[in-house]
Amino acid sequence: MKKILGYLPILLLLFGCEDFLNREAYNQIDSNHYYTNETELNTAVLACYNGIHKTLDREFFVTEWRSDNTRCDRVPQAGDELALGNLDTFSVLTDNIFSNAYWEAAYHNIANCNVVLQYLGNVDNPEKRIQFEAEARFIRAYHYFNLVRLYGPLFIVSERISHEVAKLYERSSVEDVYQFIIDDLKFGADNLTEKYDDADLGRVDQWGAKTLLAKVYLTLSQNGRNKEMLTEAKTLLEDVKDHSGYGLLTDKGSKSSAYANLFNIDNELNKEMIFVSRYLSGGKGIGSPFGNYFAPRGSEGNVIYGGVSGYNQPTKDLIAAYTAGDTRKDVSLKESFINKLGNEEKTPYVCKYTNPVTVRYDGESDWPILRFADVLLMLGEIENELNGPTDVAKGYLKQIRTRAGVPTGDVDVVMYKNEYRDLMAKERRLEFAFENHRFFDLQRTDKLMDVMKEHFQTEDSKFYQREQYVTIYVDVTKLQPWKFVLPIPYNVMITTTNASQNAGY
Repeated sequence: MKKILGYLPILLLLFGCEDFLNREAYNQIDSNHYYTNETELNTAVLACYNGIHKTLDREFFVTEWRSDNTRCDRVPQAGDELALGNLDTFSVLTDNIFSNAYWEAAYHNIANCNVVLQYLGNVDNPEKRIQFEAEARFIRAYHYFNLVRLYGPLFIVSERISHEVAKLYERSSVEDVYQFIIDDLKFGADNLTEKYDDADLGRVDQWGAKTLLAKVYLTLSQNGRNKEMLTEAKTLLEDVKDHSGYGLLTDKGSKSSAYANLFNIDNELNKEMIFVSRYLSGGKGIGSPFGNYFAPRGSEGNVIYGGVSGYNQPTKDLIAAYTAGDTRKDVSLKESFINKLGNEEKTPYVCKYTNPVTVRYDGESDWPILRFADVLLMLGEIENELNGPTDVAKGYLKQIRTRAGVPTGDVDVVMYKNEYRDLMAKERRLEFAFENHRFFDLQRTDKLMDVMKEHFQTEDSKFYQREQYVTIYVDVTKLQPWKFVLPIPYNVMITTTNASQNAGY
């Protein structure tokens, strides 16, 4: 059985709910009398890792769901289904329960990180004290990085604050938020350990901090226009590539491809996984729900035991993007399933996180957040932006293609930056399908508007809505850039009286 950073179900009891900026971290334990030593503070750090689960539980709705990779599998009518449909069509309202749940979970865990930072003085061992600080600041930065890309200007909360102070908070600029993120990740890169022993496997190390910091710099490069940011990212990524010990997994599992072996539950924390959110099955309350979330409605236990939701349904465009022989396709999605009558039903679904369960929402699969393949592809993108499609840039793409069993001839003949950009966009789409990268990649490379207009004009719903045929279900003339930024939740706006709403909402 995997070790999972000493996670215990009791950790789920440590975090109460009040105002989103003013989080009392414990409703079962008096914090002023609990986190008094290294062992107790370590519990708080582990709970911060565990807190990532709550954001991942809704992250695919605000990322993958809002890209051309996946879509709503049902006709939106009312309630939850309408909220889901609104996310899918960029018609989000300020009371959208799925967007608001993501925001709530992220700020909740940011508050958990701030509690760790508050009680660091109770740790006598200076090495552990620095480690705990670096871990908490990494997780905090991870959440802020996702939030700023989804919601724009944010409330920067670096310590526990009173309810009265929270009500007076104002949103900080995107630039200030990014500087806050960079400061936290730089601290992590400078102070986290290079490698943990077996007892602490799964904790973020300095290479995770450097990889995420590089992704931040790449995002700030303004699609390659800011060469200084590109250079900063390149320096970090080359360090990870050359010195971290992580690498591209090319070993095949038993009767499977190397790509399949990446996600094999018997091969977790393999050399490609730089940082993951860990899950553990067995009725402990920390199992993965995604197998049940993504299995198709109507599969009646033929895909996975227990109830299923049919979320995150692959689009026809994504399915068509795979070429013959690409081993990533069958690992990531299936195009049909056998229903309860024993008949094949042509409904695609995500299978990347599907493994046998005996209890619903209790899977074993970890969720990959940072992989070494991302390091290589970011390096390829940076090389192309700095120097054009050199042999070095092509080499990074070819490594990923070769592992997937895809021919590389079209990479060899690339002559121009734009050609390389197009190949890179497709490669990232297929390599990281259903890992919540696609929306951010389209956003970062200024492709989001064009890609989503094409998606809405060509993706019909007959294949997914069981013969309820709609050729175009979004008026693309109403697709405006402001809709790509989610609204600040309604309950936040009525609580923090000095806060401003995003444009258009």
